[in-house]
Amino acid sequence: MTREEIQLTLRSPRCARAPSHAVSWLSVPVVFTLLAIASAIASAQSATGPLTARLIDSRAASAGYQPPTHAACELGAADSAWTAMALDGWRRQSSRGLHAPPIRFPTLVLFDSLCSHTLVPATRSAGDVSFIGAGQPFVLRSVAHSDTIRLPNGELQPATLLSFASRMRNGDMFFVMSLPSIWRASGRSDTLATAVFMHEFTHTQSPALGSRIDALIRRGLPESIDDDVIQKRFDSLPAFRLAYERERDLLYEAVRAPTRDLAVRAARRALAAIDARRARFLRGPNTLYAEAEDVFLSMEGTGQLAAYLWLTDPMGGAMSADAASPFIRRGGRRWSQDEGLALLLILSRLAPEAPREMFGPSARTVLPLLRSALVR
Repeated sequence: MTREEIQLTLRSPRCARAPSHAVSWLSVPVVFTLLAIASAIASAQSATGPLTARLIDSRAASAGYQPPTHAACELGAADSAWTAMALDGWRRQSSRGLHAPPIRFPTLVLFDSLCSHTLVPATRSAGDVSFIGAGQPFVLRSVAHSDTIRLPNGELQPATLLSFASRMRNGDMFFVMSLPSIWRASGRSDTLATAVFMHEFTHTQSPALGSRIDALIRRGLPESIDDDVIQKRFDSLPAFRLAYERERDLLYEAVRAPTRDLAVRAARRALAAIDARRARFLRGPNTLYAEAEDVFLSMEGTGQLAAYLWLTDPMGGAMSADAASPFIRRGGRRWSQDEGLALLLILSRLAPEAPREMFGPSARTVLPLLRSALVR
């Protein structure tokens, strides 16, 4: 499978920022690299056969799927079940490992080839509640589209294979995703679609981190920065790449360590290597990139952890840790996703409740949290 075949038009986590100018950054596609999973899934499937994830019996859902028609624009039974399963799954992963505060549900915009479905959080007393997921009632509105989706912030988005989180001008979050029928039509599995849901939905719960990126842009970072900003800026420097790869390998050594003591030792060496690299390269005119790196590692790390937890959940992807890791990592080609996952995995191992602090209005970032965990 070629790179072009596995790329999906997804948005960078910068989409957690509110637009600040007339031409929205939502109009500029960014390939979101959680889809690193896609290539690994394709490779794994070709080598080992189809995945057997328990997705409300996705094979039955696929078999029972009826293509939508303009005359009957509604969220069908299979898509409704998948949406409820995905929301329940994220809540379960939060309980298992993210320990985020109670979900503040965003507006969801889901779509298939003909219809767009907007789910607006509501109270149970609302008379027009027509959908419930993860215990949350929603008002559901379905309309036909002509290959263009209208977003809650008023902007238009092509109805293509995608998933992203963004923020409206009033600060409320919204979440946009193509439904599994579009993923299947593109040769992707329900497993991949659900893993992407887990990652992107996580961003709806951490708008404070997006606000920190806004602040860094106001202080001088380019408007175009995204989660790959460090890789794009420094990948051409062999010494930087070598230093990054060394620290990343130490982090995964800590993740795999058979005992807590060995994990702590490897994590301390990794953090020392991170500090040395940042002190050498992220100074002077690059000082702001040090802050951006920590924020993006935190955003990508929590998203990757949510997807990883779902993949290894017996009620979710039902994969072993050994199988889920390469699905997520895809050879480590995207730095912020790969190192972010390693940081969150070792942080969760050493201080299981620490990820909780990466959510909410006073969200902390991963490097200070790991530093604190290593001095306990």
